[in-house]
Amino acid sequence: MINVKALITYLLMIGLAVLYTLFLEPAGGCYLIAALTSAAVISAALCVYSSRMLKAELETNGDILDRGSMVNVTLVLTNTGVLPSTFVNAEMFASYHLTTDDPVSVRSCVFGKSTVRFTASYRAGFFGKGKAGISSLYVTDFLGLFRMGIELPKGMAEIKVCPDIPGVNSREGLARSLTDAAAFDESEETTQSLFAVNGTPGYEHRKYEPGDSLKLINWKLSAKRGEYYVRRLEGASGAEQIFILDKAGSRSPDPFTKHSEEQLAAEGMLALMMQFARTELPCRLMIKLGDVWETIPAVTVEDVSDIRFRMTDFAFEADSAGRLPQNVEGHAVVFTARCDNIVSGFVSGTDVRSAASPAIEVPGENIWLITRDEDDIRFIR
Repeated sequence: MINVKALITYLLMIGLAVLYTLFLEPAGGCYLIAALTSAAVISAALCVYSSRMLKAELETNGDILDRGSMVNVTLVLTNTGVLPSTFVNAEMFASYHLTTDDPVSVRSCVFGKSTVRFTASYRAGFFGKGKAGISSLYVTDFLGLFRMGIELPKGMAEIKVCPDIPGVNSREGLARSLTDAAAFDESEETTQSLFAVNGTPGYEHRKYEPGDSLKLINWKLSAKRGEYYVRRLEGASGAEQIFILDKAGSRSPDPFTKHSEEQLAAEGMLALMMQFARTELPCRLMIKLGDVWETIPAVTVEDVSDIRFRMTDFAFEADSAGRLPQNVEGHAVVFTARCDNIVSGFVSGTDVRSAASPAIEVPGENIWLITRDEDDIRFIR
């Protein structure tokens, strides 16, 4: 490829050399024209030579990251020839999931029979299927007249960023109301057969953990043992909780705010699912991965961790078509980054549906605001 601006400048120099030859000093002008012509030919030849002798490779030190962790993306250039290369130019690129403070533009030469590495360190900022690599890679001649590409077998690396599973303030708001709805009724059980021969609690009970519903506490057993015990929920009569992740993305015009709201909706959902799993309350997730709605049980902590990894394949969309599932039965909470009339209509008129969002366009009785401090997710009205 020819650099038109540089070529025009070069031709003007040739023109001045011709005028110098015609009107001032013919011999000196001829030498000047010959020098300029030779320089262009040699520069172009070295550019072609460099493009063929340089081998490029992209390296990364990780392809699955936790949010907030670092990954290095390295461009490796090897000059297989004897002569130094002409100027190598590279532009590094990363999707919005990854950010860096390092320079992303490279301009250098590679000496013969040597290898150089250019590394940029990226921080995983937003969950999803991120990409990082080289958007352009080429050599230019010393005069800047020509540009030739360098073959790069793999110019882009896929880096999956997993969302956080933050803590949740489960003593109030949405978390408390859901766990109460999913828990047992108020009736007490006797303390008979609650202990094995060795005196340890039987499988029907476990020690109280912060966030457990008060309806699950066996007060008689707790008084006897001097600490709180709650019923395990094998065979529980409570309804299974359904969590739904809205496919529609945030409408914020600011990209950072948009991705932040989407991330908060997803991480708020994971936080509450983990709270349910830790307190042994049954729940499942309805999520649209690609074009298909999937229902995934979330019974154990390991189930929620697996869902966290699968979230790297989820992407919010601008379109509203098919953003929510059809025929949802039972207790359901919609986590959304776009709390508009569609969401409001989905949850209105029923006491078993609610919604949670970091930004609320249309407020409602069953709609909760998701906020987060350094440690915990909170759900407030």
